[in-house]
Amino acid sequence: MVSQFLAQVKDGTWAENGWPKVWTDYAVSKLAVNAYTRVLARRLQSGGERVSVNCFCPGFTRTDMTKGWGKRTAEEVADFGARLALLPPGELPTGTFFKWRTPQLYSKL
Repeated sequence: MVSQFLAQVKDGTWAENGWPKVWTDYAVSKLAVNAYTRVLARRLQSGGERVSVNCFCPGFTRTDMTKGWGKRTAEEVADFGARLALLPPGELPTGTFFKWRTPQLYSKL
């Protein structure tokens, strides 16, 4: 899907091929991050690695980019990211997307 979108962006046909006209590049990038998280988690698990692979969306965060608007500070977001990264293997699911601090369910692919 990502390759299809990129090819259509290159040739200028993405809008006429049914892609939404607003935030499409952002949405497709998040699709790719989530898909790669799941693929990498499965690959590492099947290889016997003791590594958790997860991703999270912190939501609207107060930064210079958002001109100070947002629900959380960059420090709060970094704290949760560090917690995900530092938990020992086995204490955290792998291949999981967290919306802020809440694990989200994927549909079966």
